Amino acid sequence: MELNELLSLLFLVLIIAAAIWLYRRFHKPDITKLFNAKTILTDREYEFYKRLKPLADEYGLSVYTKVRLADLIEPKPKAENPYWMECFNKIKAKHIDFALADDETSIVALIELDDTSHSRPDRIERDDFVNAVLENTGYTLLRTYGELDVIEEYLGE
Repeated sequence: MELNELLSLLFLVLIIAAAIWLYRRFHKPDITKLFNAKTILTDREYEFYKRLKPLADEYGLSVYTKVRLADLIEPKPKAENPYWMECFNKIKAKHIDFALADDETSIVALIELDDTSHSRPDRIERDDFVNAVLENTGYTLLRTYGELDVIEEYLGE
């Protein structure tokens, strides 16, 4: 192959690569159409909710579902916390399954509906972190595998 042919081939490859890059750069799909709706609760969570709601009503409490941890707590200010971003990253995508709140929307208790996945090492580490940070910020976290007795006992105190 001659040098001119090689240079022509290289030029053609560069033109094709540039065309592909330009196409991808300026011809993006409408990403708002790349989502599906889903239910907020799993079937198991919904079954638990249906049993929790009457108990909450009995005590004049509201039930909130899938409360984001970052809506309950926040890292201490950057001025006194050089790890602010690391702290925020640890809470921004986590949620608590259920929150019980009074009429002023003050949280009375948080509830985690556990299952067998909570025995996995990664879940144990996550649960230990959530337990500690909620305890350190003054929240009561109740864990259950679906029974209401621990919640009834707490509310009856």
